[in-house]
Amino acid sequence: MHPKFKYVLLYLCLGYFMATTGSRAQMPSKPSSSKILQDIKKLNVLGNILYMAAHPDDENTNFIAYMANEKLYNTSYLALTRGDGGQNLIGPEIREQLGMIRTQELLQARRVDGGKQYFSRANDFGFSKNPKEVFTIWEKENLLADAVWVIRNVKPDVIVTRFPPDSRAGHGHHSASSILAEEAFDAAADPKRFPEQLQYVQPWQAKRLMWNISMWGITNRAEFIKNAKDYLKIDVGSYNVLLGKSYGEISAESRSMHKSQGFGTVGTRGISVEYLEHTKGEKTATDLFEGVNTTWTRVNGAGATSAMVDELVKKYDPASPSASVPALLQLRAKIGELPEGFWKTTKLNEVDEIIKNCLGLYLEAVAADFAYTPGEAMTVSVEAINRSPIQVSLQSLVFPFEGKDSTLALSLTNNASLSFDIKTKIPANKELSQPYWLREEIGYKGLFSVENQLEIGLPENPPAATVRFKLIVEGQSIPYEVPVIFKKKDPVIGEVYQPLVITPPVYASINQQVYMFDEQKPKQVKVAIKAGKDHCEGMVQLDLPEGWRATPKTIPFTLKAKGAECTVEFELYPPKESQEIEIKALVKLEGKTYDQSLGIISYSHFPAQVFFPKAVAKAVKLDLVKKGNHIAYLMGAGDLVPESLRQIGYHVTILEDKDINAANLQQFDAVVVGVRAYNTNERMKHYQATLMDYVKNGGNLIIQYNTDRGLVMDELGPYPFELTRDRITVEGAEVRFLKTASPVLNSPNKITAKDFDNWVQERGLYFPQNWAPQYETVISSNDPDSPALDGGILMAKYGKGNYVYTSLSWFRELPAGVPGAYRVFVNLLSLGK
Repeated sequence: MHPKFKYVLLYLCLGYFMATTGSRAQMPSKPSSSKILQDIKKLNVLGNILYMAAHPDDENTNFIAYMANEKLYNTSYLALTRGDGGQNLIGPEIREQLGMIRTQELLQARRVDGGKQYFSRANDFGFSKNPKEVFTIWEKENLLADAVWVIRNVKPDVIVTRFPPDSRAGHGHHSASSILAEEAFDAAADPKRFPEQLQYVQPWQAKRLMWNISMWGITNRAEFIKNAKDYLKIDVGSYNVLLGKSYGEISAESRSMHKSQGFGTVGTRGISVEYLEHTKGEKTATDLFEGVNTTWTRVNGAGATSAMVDELVKKYDPASPSASVPALLQLRAKIGELPEGFWKTTKLNEVDEIIKNCLGLYLEAVAADFAYTPGEAMTVSVEAINRSPIQVSLQSLVFPFEGKDSTLALSLTNNASLSFDIKTKIPANKELSQPYWLREEIGYKGLFSVENQLEIGLPENPPAATVRFKLIVEGQSIPYEVPVIFKKKDPVIGEVYQPLVITPPVYASINQQVYMFDEQKPKQVKVAIKAGKDHCEGMVQLDLPEGWRATPKTIPFTLKAKGAECTVEFELYPPKESQEIEIKALVKLEGKTYDQSLGIISYSHFPAQVFFPKAVAKAVKLDLVKKGNHIAYLMGAGDLVPESLRQIGYHVTILEDKDINAANLQQFDAVVVGVRAYNTNERMKHYQATLMDYVKNGGNLIIQYNTDRGLVMDELGPYPFELTRDRITVEGAEVRFLKTASPVLNSPNKITAKDFDNWVQERGLYFPQNWAPQYETVISSNDPDSPALDGGILMAKYGKGNYVYTSLSWFRELPAGVPGAYRVFVNLLSLGK
């Protein structure tokens, strides 16, 4: 066997464990005695299954929970994307930051349902109507290589897709995932396909490919079930006595981790049938794994191993798991004698984890801080405790970054904690802890750039540092590698875990994402400087193109302590002509120039995520005229539109519950309702009458898009209209003017086709239909080969005022600094002036 192949097996098995237990900076798993028994039973199951779909939350968590915990197969989910193109119901993060959130939500979901998580390099560019469009944006051959790479590493006996490879999938990404699965099923077994991978892995042929039919896509469920005789049927609704839950209950806990998408759900109990249709490979009508040897006899020389596991199960004492350790050590020695291979490596890792859990063994390595810089000294507190009567000793440690044993030979007696500090130094050339798929410059389409083949597929970076414990358990040497993490005490939550990260020595952060100039006056640009280490002294400047200038040119700073901050201020002057540029903050320190900021994403349902975006902002000089000044904004699911409006001089008031009354609203020139407010805010049905009265009395109300599912009320406007799932996904789709005399196109800014240039991600989403005759439309657009959608701006006179419902993606365009989007939106705000 090629030595690199051994390495990648170990690498990916570590990835399996990390995915199974959630994030690598998660509170350590402490399985119950019954869960340990289930893990012992799994030792006799040598089967792999891979589930494939497009996005986080596409996966069938009921199916995954059943396969991982009832059938005890190694169950993996390959999501093509990290969900970067979706919406965010819990905060303002979009694009790559939303992708980071959804990555962690998937890891938490797998921690619950027992699956393992993988990704391709595909960047989620938003909704797509068909795979033809998808593969003009995603480089198909490279994406196919990713799927083949994961298959060759995971070695699934069975592959299952969530969607059909055609229009029934409802989303171009969905159907693309199944098209890729079908091609990868064959390509993974062909040594002529992607031969560069074969220095690490071997070709792999799965037994069959199946489609897990999505019941939500079936319009007549009863008729479908009646005629489903040709489908393989699996009841995944059974109850797991050892876990104390049905798979419907486990599934609900898993799916509820997708909080950014509002997918919290309740558990189910009882029969729950999944239907699977044959796609490729050998057909089966009885068993998903028909014809697959999932016993130890699939490994040469391992036939007797099964009886040893059976004996372990038979004699297991849930009141004393440690009593199983001697037999587990015998099993470990037996497996160790087998030829090198996938199942030997996999099962040795499983046995080692079971031994650890039977011993009640707790190993932890905690850094004094969550962030360190290359070249900096680091103190790590190590804890080891054996909570069993079994003889265990700590023979040696391998300190982070040092790569050599430090001999200790310390006895770990029952329930006696061993704690001490170790000191180490971060190498000067240590790579920063930027998420590996974000290291290179990103766009909003195509694939993320990942140069290291061994990183492709992994859900997150390997730990920045590890401590390797070598234990002697009743005479047998067992290594355990533990990630160095940071943890702190929160007075409400308790223990809070966070990944250890390697950072730049200094960060710069421009305080706004976009600076909009509608006149010649300068704007103040504040740059926050933060020290990543002690004793930072340097200079800050703005990197600007010709025609723009900042005063002063450079500003000195001194930060004495790690974590110290200061803010410097520049005056930024625009040119006379309209222009869009990128401004960058540059920090010069100790002869080097740094241009990264510090980003932290923190929510309670996953460990805080740290990343280092470029210290950049967009500056736009645009031709813009405004009427009115005071805008009220009623937040929906969370967006950055209010700050965007402030950028062009509006005074924006965020409305709270107490503010929604007729007298208060009359002071505003316009009231804007945020995205998906009618989906996420139960109070909207109580606000609606007040908002309509505001319009009737002369107000200007602008409602941004809502989805057609989960509305808190049906009537969103003064006159009826319906919402659909129709979108215009091509951001450059032609926009036609239906009513050239409309004030939306003429006042106070003259709108032309040019104002719809350079939009990002999409034109609009969830367009209305079947509107009452009182409404008028202003623009029309459509994706290629799709019918025209005229409801992007739907407006009506109501009483003395104006009501507007708009499905255009303002929540993306305004924060992105799209000039034309500002001009059109200002015209909407100016209606009636």
